Amino acid sequence: MPRPRRAVPLLTLAAVLTVVRTLLTEESRPDPRAFRRYESPGDLSRAERDYLDWAQGHIAWVVRTARVRAIRHRCLAFTSGLSALAVPLALAVAAPTWVPAVLGFVAAAGQLGQQLLRDWEQSLLGHQEAVRLQKTLRVFHSESDGPLPARELTRRFRAFRDAFEATKEEYGGQILAVRGQEAPPVTAAP
Repeated sequence: MPRPRRAVPLLTLAAVLTVVRTLLTEESRPDPRAFRRYESPGDLSRAERDYLDWAQGHIAWVVRTARVRAIRHRCLAFTSGLSALAVPLALAVAAPTWVPAVLGFVAAAGQLGQQLLRDWEQSLLGHQEAVRLQKTLRVFHSESDGPLPARELTRRFRAFRDAFEATKEEYGGQILAVRGQEAPPVTAAP
């Protein structure tokens, strides 16, 4: 039976290795072909091309934010779960009384963090939003392939922009609801 003084570092090492492994698993990047970058059709105005560039950057931001939330959720879950599992082990090896107390506190703090942050729900909504936004962008570019009259290209761009903004608003409202927040008031520009 290991001495109590050796049990604490071993438990700490096991927890750290588990969290690091989780982070490395989550950080594996998706295949770049999954979120392809598109060149803007040449006949669009400068403002329309800028919007398309911004839209692609926005999709990448949504994916990054969702990934960070998923990683944070998993880290909190593993840390609190391992801490909770380590309490009986610390008691079994007759560790000092502060060790199970600290482990119990860490487990409770991790659970509280998960409840307050609600990262898992926000991560899922973010990934769903990214997929829908990417589909909207992909449909616009697939329909715009080849030379189109300027008027038709502008009409398709406007339809794309409206669908993109509607999707952002839909998922933005859902994420605010998960956070327990109201949507900010919209004020008229002077």
